[in-house]
Amino acid sequence: MAAAAHAWDTARPAQVGVLATRLDMPAPALLTSDSAWLAIKSYGAIDAVQGFDHLLALASCRRRVSTSCRNYDGSVPPSSYQVVGNHGDAFEVLIQAAGYDDSDRDFVSDVDRTIWRTRELGYRRVVWVTLRENVSYLDATGRGYAAAYQRNNEALRVLHNSGQYPELIIADWANYARDRPEWFSADGIHMNRRGAYASADYISRKMAFLDRRACPNPPAPGQAVQNPCPDPDATGPVNDIEGLYPTTEFGPHSGLALVWEGRGSWPNPPWWAP
Repeated sequence: MAAAAHAWDTARPAQVGVLATRLDMPAPALLTSDSAWLAIKSYGAIDAVQGFDHLLALASCRRRVSTSCRNYDGSVPPSSYQVVGNHGDAFEVLIQAAGYDDSDRDFVSDVDRTIWRTRELGYRRVVWVTLRENVSYLDATGRGYAAAYQRNNEALRVLHNSGQYPELIIADWANYARDRPEWFSADGIHMNRRGAYASADYISRKMAFLDRRACPNPPAPGQAVQNPCPDPDATGPVNDIEGLYPTTEFGPHSGLALVWEGRGSWPNPPWWAP
């Protein structure tokens, strides 16, 4: 059951009395994202999310906490904050990958409010994905977002290092994918098919590292699976995504969707397994 609601204060970081501990076993995780990680669905790469129980909540135009922007079909998806509330206490880990449709104005309060909501619902960990900074993404008025993403990432590191959010963990996708333009479209944010598999592979390795498990896949074809899995933020990107995944094919779950929730095949084999 969820605890009583907390009157969160955006001027004061959330406080806890007991430091969070790492999980010994894979815990059910909810991943929320905007259109950037929606590529995992669009290209049918959902089976590349492996090694842990998960639900992918992906939506074009999704924002962190404030009202999401409007899609071309008129739909307005729920914010990540609303998605967390909608699923109640069904999960123990939040993977927050939304933010490309937000500014940096309310970032600190969005983190604080999100963490308080997960605490109310019994979550044990919040994995916050950094936003790629070397991008050319523009809003409807032609304003560039790159500087805002950089400020958000800097603020996230300050919040993490403060020690006042012990369940907060940074997944540094911005640095991991910084020098991989071949994973992205021209705007530097939206992923192509290789990027879809690369992001799914990345978060699977990150979760395995946090849970002290074996990696779900080797670092390269023909190599041994690493056990325990090293932190992908420390090792850097996998160089042969094409060798590990069927990046030249559309998966059976591929297809355009502006709002989608679903799971990959894990713990069953992926669709491309022999």
